[in-house]
Amino acid sequence: MIIYGSKSKLLIQEALPDNCPHCGTKNSLTLSVFQKYAHVFWIPLFPMSKIGVSQCDHCKQVLEHKEMPSTLLSAYENLKAQTKTPLWAFSGLVLLAVIIVLAVIQSNKKTDENLQFVTAPKVGDIYEVKVENGQYTIFKVNAVKSDSVYVQYSNFQVNKITGLHTLKSDTYAPDIFGYSKQELRNMLDSGTIYGIDRE
Repeated sequence: MIIYGSKSKLLIQEALPDNCPHCGTKNSLTLSVFQKYAHVFWIPLFPMSKIGVSQCDHCKQVLEHKEMPSTLLSAYENLKAQTKTPLWAFSGLVLLAVIIVLAVIQSNKKTDENLQFVTAPKVGDIYEVKVENGQYTIFKVNAVKSDSVYVQYSNFQVNKITGLHTLKSDTYAPDIFGYSKQELRNMLDSGTIYGIDRE
């Protein structure tokens, strides 16, 4: 379950010398400016808008900016213009960017590793493979002789790539298939081979 929504946080308050438009008390008004922001799991994702209210310390009347008289609205607009959007309001976007960069680095590292493994296969390597019927399975390298790589396929298939880890402890079929290293490279380049595990 993803928890998301919007919240507001107080940025600045300023006391005003104006009279309260409701009770007429002098020097009793306080202007407050809030930063409204979107959040996911309470982490600020991005700023949405600044909102403000005035409150009378005497009669406690609260006015939103749409309800403020023109003199009060002018003071609010000036205070709002002077208040910058805080950097913390972008913290979720920064975190998301860091996660994306790390994912790209990890993906590139895995791609380079797969290329290295398929170029120099070793006995015991396990290849994650997409088969023709849209299913997924694995095969294990049984022997490597010169340019030839001999493998045994798993007895089972799964319909999602995320289920491949369940096959790694299963038995393999007795039939042995041979591939050249170039064929394995072509399978990797075409996406037939999704990944290679080496212990």
